[in-house]
Amino acid sequence: MFVFFVIAFGLMGARLLVLQIVEAPEYARLASAQRLKVVEFPARRGAIYDRSGRPLAISVDLQTVFADPALVTKAAASASKLAPVLDMKVAALEERLRGTRPGSRFEYIARQVEPKVANKVKALRLPGVFMEAEPKRFYPNGRVASQLLGFVDIDGKGLSGLETQYEDILRGRPGEMTLEQDPAGRSLPQAEYTYNRPEPGRSLFLTIDKDIQYSTELALADAAQRYHAAAASAIVLDPRSGEVLAMANVPSFDPNKFWEFDQETYRNRAVTDVYEPGSAYKIVTAAGALQSNVITPDTSFVVPDEMPYADRVFHDSHSHATEEMTAAEIIQDSSNIGTIKIGLELGAEKLDAYVRKFGFGRATGLDFPGESSGIVLDLGEWSGSTIATIPLGQGIAVTAMQMASSYATLANGGVWVEPKLLHANTNDAGEVVRSTPPTKRRVVSRRTAREMTEILTGVVTKGTGLEARIPGYAVAGKTGTAQKPLPGGGYGNSYTASFAGFVPADNPALVIIVVLDNPTPIWGGATAAPAFKAIAEPALQQLGIPPSGNAERAARELEAAQQGAEPAHD
Repeated sequence: MFVFFVIAFGLMGARLLVLQIVEAPEYARLASAQRLKVVEFPARRGAIYDRSGRPLAISVDLQTVFADPALVTKAAASASKLAPVLDMKVAALEERLRGTRPGSRFEYIARQVEPKVANKVKALRLPGVFMEAEPKRFYPNGRVASQLLGFVDIDGKGLSGLETQYEDILRGRPGEMTLEQDPAGRSLPQAEYTYNRPEPGRSLFLTIDKDIQYSTELALADAAQRYHAAAASAIVLDPRSGEVLAMANVPSFDPNKFWEFDQETYRNRAVTDVYEPGSAYKIVTAAGALQSNVITPDTSFVVPDEMPYADRVFHDSHSHATEEMTAAEIIQDSSNIGTIKIGLELGAEKLDAYVRKFGFGRATGLDFPGESSGIVLDLGEWSGSTIATIPLGQGIAVTAMQMASSYATLANGGVWVEPKLLHANTNDAGEVVRSTPPTKRRVVSRRTAREMTEILTGVVTKGTGLEARIPGYAVAGKTGTAQKPLPGGGYGNSYTASFAGFVPADNPALVIIVVLDNPTPIWGGATAAPAFKAIAEPALQQLGIPPSGNAERAARELEAAQQGAEPAHD
């Protein structure tokens, strides 16, 4: 018996040694999990404002209904009472009230319910059913700037647009309370607890002007409907600061109920989609040739109706007899053959260099998710006809943002300015901190920019852009009509129409681009140009931009142009 008791107590001692020393941490963890309860308090997401402090995205507190199955006494009866209030099925509610997992102590019943619904739930006084405030993202302006802002999921996490781009700034840090409870789930009143207060997210101030954004969206939607376009994009830009004042896309969606819309509507086409720009791209060729001193605005070229080059025969934008045209007239009338001849004078290497100087082939640095770099062939990949297609805006793919930046370069005296959407943000102390200044680089000289401005002003007063004229303001711009390439190569029967320009031409305050996907009629001068005017006029008024210094001359030219012939198609 002595030996037996020695062995028995030895085994018990060994077991105690294992329990109290070897396995003690694990059992302490299990005990803590049974005794401690962590309640998380969501942080309020930072707001998004326009440049003047008007809200574009805010968070509002709603009530979330949840249950502790351990405290629910009559699941079936409670489910029957809750179902009509929450508009849910009784069976689904009963399952949650009983617990979807063994030992479950927390089950969501309904999240972010309206106040009147929350009051009805509270009035039922159901055992084990509780409510807690939870912030919900709200976009007070509905569809305004929807693709730009993006949206969040039910937990407040950014899923698209600026909501996801600046997630680290906006999201904040959730708070939590740790308390001790008895086996029935009741808090122990004398036990210690810890509480970490939630830290709200920081807010953003965008460069967007809400009024200009709204009027731009209205004008763009009207143009898309009027000209039966499949989609459309528009950008309004300050050429000096690079700040984006408006960025609109059609079709759009309501981020308050994004799940009801097709995912195609979420895309910010102005920065994610690429297209062949066509004649609007001719400014790169002309500006490069002027800067390289291979032409002047008055340099004459013999321009036939068609011209064979390499393996292709190129046709002009409109039929005409062989004529002599200056470089300025070639751009103003959007002559394809004349532009090819300017490109040949410039040469492949210099043309490729200016394509890249203007920012094509790389993202603009807008700091927007999914921004495309466009498609630019390396010089070594050029074929025999590439030197003739690139000057025309064919064989290259760009974004509307890249094109707007290239026109802003001319409007800004030849200096490219990195476009930006973030005007400022708040720091941890709640102070407003301005965003870092944009990067800049000189692309062409002031002289070249001035000569190009004069040429582009002629496009609007006597060339293909007559529909973009604004009484009292000198407008500089260029039309574009480009066949859309087919996936397998070649071109089909659908087109992209565009107009890009700046106003007032003598002291540019706004750069605007309009891109229409397959409108009717197809011509940029007949569809995108009037849309440019519809966007520019209210924007000029809202910003209080005075008429051009040469407004009287512009008015005379406008009157003369209205009495003249119809503009050439482009």
